This record gives sequence, structure tokens and C-alpha cells, in this order.
Amino acid sequence: MATKTKYYTDEEMSMWDRVKKAFANDWEQTKADLGSDTARDMDQDVDDTLKQAAGSDDAFENREQAFRFGHAAQLHYKSKYSKWNAALNKQLRSDYDGDYDADQRYIRHAYEYKY
Repeated sequence: MATKTKYYTDEEMSMWDRVKKAFANDWEQTKADLGSDTARDMDQDVDDTLKQAAGSDDAFENREQAFRFGHAAQLHYKSKYSKWNAALNKQLRSDYDGDYDADQRYIRHAYEYKY
């Protein structure tokens, strides 16, 4: 872990935290692309990494609600809906408190994620 030296400002450290997360996601994607069985496919490319590093609206933190909802939905509905389908999509749309159209792909990714 990097030590905060006297020439690191709070702004620089804040920027590093965003960049570090983007690099971590990129590393996971790279390992998945190279065939690692332990890495998760982040379904991202270089553009996604750059957006995350810049702190854009597409950062993980801005999608966490959708991922969390998809995960919880999987635990709740998986026995009834083993695969994503129109009936599940309709149910989740009515259950979700956020902008479903904007978050649907992230919700689905979490719902279909295999642990």
C-alpha cells in the first residue's frame, strides 16, 4: 500500500483512489480475457477503464445499487426464474426503486452472475 508522502495532496490521493479502482477492474478483465478461471469477466474495455479513472458517471460506485439489487433478486427469485426472461424482467422493473431502464444491464449482469 502506498504511503502518503509529503508531496501527495488530498486531491492527488483522491484521484489515485479512482485510478486504482479502474486499474483493478482492468486487471480482472485482462485475467478473464487471458482465460483465468478465477477472474470475473467485467464486460469492459479500455474506454470503460478510462471513464472509471476519470471519475465519470459510469464508475462502479454509480452502479453499485443496480449490482446489489440484481444480486438480491437472484437470491430471491432464482428458484422461480432460473433464467432471465420477460416475466422476470417485468417483475424486477416493478420492484426496483431506481431508473430501471438505465440500470437494467447491470441488474441482469448481477442476476446472471455465477458464484
